[in-house]
Amino acid sequence: MSCGRASVVSGPQRYLSPSPISAEDITGALHELGIRHGDTVFVHSSLHSSLRVAGRSPVDKMSTIVAALDRAVEGGTLVMPTFTYSFCRGERFDVAETPSTVGALTEHFRRLPGVRRTFDPLFSAAVRGPLPARWEESFFRVRDTDSFGPESVFACLRETGAKLLFFGVGFEYATFVHHAEQRMGVPYRFLKNFRGEVRAGDDAGTVTARYFVRDLEGDVEPYFDPLADALLTRGGASSASIQRGPSLFLTDAAAVEATARDRVGEHPDFLLRRGHARPPAPER
Repeated sequence: MSCGRASVVSGPQRYLSPSPISAEDITGALHELGIRHGDTVFVHSSLHSSLRVAGRSPVDKMSTIVAALDRAVEGGTLVMPTFTYSFCRGERFDVAETPSTVGALTEHFRRLPGVRRTFDPLFSAAVRGPLPARWEESFFRVRDTDSFGPESVFACLRETGAKLLFFGVGFEYATFVHHAEQRMGVPYRFLKNFRGEVRAGDDAGTVTARYFVRDLEGDVEPYFDPLADALLTRGGASSASIQRGPSLFLTDAAAVEATARDRVGEHPDFLLRRGHARPPAPER
């Protein structure tokens, strides 16, 4: 089977591209993973492994990646995180001007024509493509927010059956897991309010943003690798890589929440590093 210039070899899926990695190579790999036209896909990304992506400049390379993602979800909706935490420090969140702090690709994407940014001052997202009407009304107005709550972008991902793609980045960046944790009411996190100004052109106001934070004084270090392994074991995820290029990991919101619930039900600290600590070696 061929995917643009890419080819699949036996064993773990690996896509070979002797020349620069093209948009067609990336789209083909994404379709092999399970992304389809019309999907809603939330993309976590890093460009560290994308030096061989076609393009002379970093902007050209990012344009190649976005073009590949657009083709992969043709007719669907592409979403990227544009999180920023300056609101926690008392700074105003300006929807148009406050930069994303979660990678160059996300900042590039949010500035593209046709891309809209949600108004959550902590966990905003950049969206290109259609959304159900109730989310359109909720996301794009100045209001109080609950970043992982029932009106958050993560709730929308769950409700719409969105897929979660990790492009050149590990599963430790799976922010959706915090939405699942809030729905489960895990005891090692608690709701904290932050208050400040949000501005979107002429629409501005003082809002409260609720954030399900972890207890920084406790032993609460997120650790999602075992969840990724469990997803792969259950068939709820697939992984691949492009030779000398980005790794790819694909799952979906429903699988992440269901698997997290099962594992946390069996082991309350499953999503924390302390839940997987090795016991000390016996003294000799």
